Amino acid sequence: MISRLRFIILTFSLAFIFFQSCINDDNDSMEECSQGLSISFYSRTKCQAEATYPEVNDLMVFIFDKNDILVRYSQLNDINTGSGFTHTEDLESGLYTVTAWSGLNDYHFFINEVEEGATSKEDLLFSLERNGNQAVSLENINVYFGESNTVYVQEKTSGSVYDNIAVNILEVTNRITITVEGLPAEDEYEILIESGNGSMNIDGEIAEDETIIYNPEEILDSEILKSRFTLLKLETGPEYTIIIRNITEDSELYRGSLLGALILKNPYVNLNCDHDFTINFTAHDQCDCGTYTIAEIWVNNWLVHSYETEM
Repeated sequence: MISRLRFIILTFSLAFIFFQSCINDDNDSMEECSQGLSISFYSRTKCQAEATYPEVNDLMVFIFDKNDILVRYSQLNDINTGSGFTHTEDLESGLYTVTAWSGLNDYHFFINEVEEGATSKEDLLFSLERNGNQAVSLENINVYFGESNTVYVQEKTSGSVYDNIAVNILEVTNRITITVEGLPAEDEYEILIESGNGSMNIDGEIAEDETIIYNPEEILDSEILKSRFTLLKLETGPEYTIIIRNITEDSELYRGSLLGALILKNPYVNLNCDHDFTINFTAHDQCDCGTYTIAEIWVNNWLVHSYETEM
């Protein structure tokens, strides 16, 4: 009788310990134990000593398994990613990585549908909306992307356990202001930028795409030719071409590589850290006969080309 009583007491004690470990602290109700990821977000470029919090109010969050297949997708709107913000997802035990995007909308971007259990991290996420090969203006649009390290979610043993993981959210849009001084007032000129960077994959890589034309957002000065552009990701490899055209004569004053010939000629530019660029051209009538050529080019106040010294 005593042995049976001890057995009953021991059984109830073990059951109490098990259920007690799964009590929800918020409402003190009994619930199934759970596990997963507690995802936080920060921003720190390679040029920053300390991390900050990204100033975004929307996030597309993708969780991939060890085979880079999507297991969970969430769209978060009207959020504040400041200190203390986390997004929690219940997951089975296993290896996971997280990618996140912000700033994408249906007006400026065609966003590809994703499917849990089928979509890969290397699949297309979006393409910039366009009319033919003319890209829609990205004025006042800031797009951010981030990817976490790999984390292992352990099998639950007691209670609800969520492994912490942080995603470094960094900007992938770039603002470029271009001026051309010294052109004749009687001729009409325009500045264009061509690139194949109008589509991107979920993993933040530029996807294969046709060449698109970025038109200037606005002409900023009536006295000199001055235009502003917002471009998607800039990186070495893809072609980015800047063109200065004489519309009156249907001819090109300048055509060159935006990165190789201009921006990256400034030794202080870091594409991982810098997203605002000023490029200043100076044109010169080389024979006092109405034939203009580029004499100087400055990138962020650094002289990268001088007609006089190169001749």
